[in-house]
Formats: sequence, C-alpha cells, structure tokens
Amino acid sequence: MDLMNFINPFSMKRSKVFEQILNGLVLLGSLAIIIVASIELLDGNNALSETFILKFHLWVCGLFLADFFVRWYTDGWTGRFFNHNLFFLLVSIPYLNIVYGLSTTISHSTWLILRLIPLARGIYGVSLIVGWMTRSRITNLFATYLTILFTTIYFCSIVFYYMEHDVNPPVKTYWDAFDWALMNVTTVGSNIFGVHVGSHILRIPTTGQLLAVILAASGMLFFPLFTAYVTTIFQNKRQNSKKAES
Repeated sequence: MDLMNFINPFSMKRSKVFEQILNGLVLLGSLAIIIVASIELLDGNNALSETFILKFHLWVCGLFLADFFVRWYTDGWTGRFFNHNLFFLLVSIPYLNIVYGLSTTISHSTWLILRLIPLARGIYGVSLIVGWMTRSRITNLFATYLTILFTTIYFCSIVFYYMEHDVNPPVKTYWDAFDWALMNVTTVGSNIFGVHVGSHILRIPTTGQLLAVILAASGMLFFPLFTAYVTTIFQNKRQNSKKAES
C-alpha cells in the first residue's frame, strides 16, 4: 500500500511534466499553423507544395490529438473533461488527410477550408500565450478576448483578400482587405463589398458577406467587454484611493 502511494504521485508528476511539454509544443504548432496559412493565403495557391501541406497538417493535428488525450488521461478519463473539450477534439482531427486518403476529389476552396479548421485550435493556443503573460484575472480575460478579436480580424482579412483580390477591383493589396476588416469589426461598414460567390446553385452568400457578419458579431461581443474592463479599472482605482484616504 505504501509502495502504491509512492508510485501514484510519481506517475502523476511525470504525466504533468509530459502534459506541460505537450502544451508548449501545441503553442508552437498553433503559431506554425498561423504562419503557414498566412503564406499560402497571401502568396497564392502554389506557395507551398501539396505534399508539405499534407505532412504539416497531419503532424500538427496529431500533436493536438496527443495533447487532448494526455490531458484527458491526467484528468482521470472523466466525462466532464470530454464534454468540455469536445470542440477541441473535433478541430484537431486531420480531415484533410482523411479526405485525401479516401481519394475524394474536392475543390481548392474545400481543400482550404479543411486546412483552416485547426486554426480554431491555433487561435485558442495564441490566446493562452497572452493569458500566461498576464497576472490578474480581469487582465487575463481582457487580453485573451483581445487576442481572439485581432486574430479574427487578421484571418478574415487574409481570407477576404485571397477570395477577392483577383475578382474585386477595389481589393488591390492585402491592406485594402485589412481596412475592410477593421471597418466591419467596428460595425461602421466598409465601402468595399465582397463579390466572390461560393455557389450560385445553392445560393450561398458571398464570402465577404459571411466574413462581414463574423467580424460584426466579434466587434459587438468585444466592445462591451472593453467597456466593462475600463469601468472595472476605474472602480478599482477609486476603491484603492478611498482606502488610502481612510
């Protein structure tokens, strides 16, 4: 019994160390996803080879899956952990490699969407980096939401540029797309409108319309948080000054 009491904490300590190593690798993988996606979206379809994309996608998704199952094991295989982290499991599956392995013919747009699915995990990883750089809970929450907002602006702008720069005259450079994203996230609206249509048969809205909705929704979620954050700062300063006076 004493031996088991000694082994279990030692085993759990090793699991925690391994989990921390995986977390660091996940953060690096998250940054790598952002860099690789940016290169392909901004430099064109032939910027990276298909073989490189498939291998990179498989390795990063494998890393994300390993991180999920290690953390689930550390948590004791609980259903609560699985339910709370199901989204991260779904976005860690290498759909691109599965489709490619089944020899299914897909369009480049679908190929791109499947490649960008792990970005949801990547964005979360970047938010963790900022969260660890802060101390107070309020600042942590604010920095995390701020990171998610600017990451959303960045990726909506590069996707918009990728889809629109060949068919939409006002979109000449990436900075035109970035200006479009900023105007939409503030809900002011831009004088540039998306013209690329995903499917005339299915009557899918233009890519720009969908991205504009995402940006506007992000802005409406963020700005109240910003207001609450600033209000909290002033309230804390006021309470501290009253304590100092008393």
